[in-house]
Amino acid sequence: AVFTRDIDTAMRVYKRIDGTAIMVNDHTAFRVDWMPFAGARESGHGVGGIPYTIHEMQIEKMMVLRSDEI
Repeated sequence: AVFTRDIDTAMRVYKRIDGTAIMVNDHTAFRVDWMPFAGARESGHGVGGIPYTIHEMQIEKMMVLRSDEI
């Protein structure tokens, strides 16, 4: 989180911090469900967020059926 009254300062910090989300004048618990939430490099365990979490909980499955009767 960056707390400032100067938008130029906020933009400089945004460009320099190597992170996946920057909050300006708000706490870091803010979340937008459709946006991915991820740690950068060694921080965290992959990407989170509703669509990403649902995908992680699913198992892909394939069936190949060869039949002259279908």
